[in-house]
Amino acid sequence: MTGTYAADRRIVDVDAHILEPKGWLRSYAPTSVREQIPELGQGDRKFDELLDESFRDYSMRIADARLQDELARDFMTIRRKGWMSLGGWDINERTRALDLLGFECQLIFPTGSFEQLMSTPVSVRPEAVRAMNRGIIDFCQDPRLMASAYVPFEFGPAIALELIAEAVRNNVRGILIDSIPASLQHSLTHPDFDVVWAAIQDSDIAVFLHVGADQNYRPVPPAFFDNGRDMRHFRSDAPGDPLSYMAIGYPAELFLASLVYDGVLEKFPKLRIGITELGATWLPSFLHFIDTGFKAFKNIQDLSHLTMKPSDYLRRQVVVSPFAGEDVGWVIQQSAQHMVAFSSDYPHHEGTDDPIRRFEASMEALECSVFDAFYFANGARLLGL
Repeated sequence: MTGTYAADRRIVDVDAHILEPKGWLRSYAPTSVREQIPELGQGDRKFDELLDESFRDYSMRIADARLQDELARDFMTIRRKGWMSLGGWDINERTRALDLLGFECQLIFPTGSFEQLMSTPVSVRPEAVRAMNRGIIDFCQDPRLMASAYVPFEFGPAIALELIAEAVRNNVRGILIDSIPASLQHSLTHPDFDVVWAAIQDSDIAVFLHVGADQNYRPVPPAFFDNGRDMRHFRSDAPGDPLSYMAIGYPAELFLASLVYDGVLEKFPKLRIGITELGATWLPSFLHFIDTGFKAFKNIQDLSHLTMKPSDYLRRQVVVSPFAGEDVGWVIQQSAQHMVAFSSDYPHHEGTDDPIRRFEASMEALECSVFDAFYFANGARLLGL
């Protein structure tokens, strides 16, 4: 060890988070709409208590160097993940966490604030979106932190273009979009949105899917959980039970298939797409299955606009980040080494207390060049670094 968690590895982290405290999202919103944005923890007593406890813990340690040092020693433990984490929302603490991690950079996504804005009335939701994006940009003051910006398509191309322009002005490196269209909008691949995809391509900012950004789409019907068993699980924006985990990649597969079959990746060959916190074990079979779909339907529907094999678009433009604990070595061997990139999910619990060890447990047989691609090159290329 060299004193950092990364040791001698060069690491680009394509999925990390802010853990917003109460009042955070509202503080970035115009006063005219603040009261229409539900407060974090509202209507969830246990979560509300956790938020209060985490803020008390934070208030104690910032006034006590001994407690700060104790947290720094334990910062990767599960009990110190989530809202009890080092640098969950405090910029100075996050700088210390980055020093301990030793990563070259992290892309930052929201956590609780995303759920807040999705519960905000539609009429003022664009302002809540802008508030969340402003807050994340403000959090990313350390040059190793890169901001993401949420760009919903549900309000039409004009608002999406405004949000993209704001992202460009603020040097955002990732545009978060919904993996599933909102119920009353066109498909993400509708020609009306060509101007949006063109603007993203011209911006040189990568597009990202992330668990939770799915317009409340749930691939597992509720009836499956009416099974006579106790399916309680810890609070999380990711699935907290094994059945939901099995379906976590479905939104990504539908999204990518629509972009390929409807010609978006043909029209916009320089789009870069990151798939984060949606698993990766599905990737090798999906590369085969999307080609099978093309063969099965090319004589029934007009797919003549595709000039390449469907899977080749994905190999050219998509990078997927696996969960720690997946057999990432197998995923790389069965797909392509340039399609898979590291993420820590820091400081979420899903990232585990040691993602590097869990990834490398299945990578022992791989060459050094694969490690370099996984930890650094693929993430750097995806983010346009």
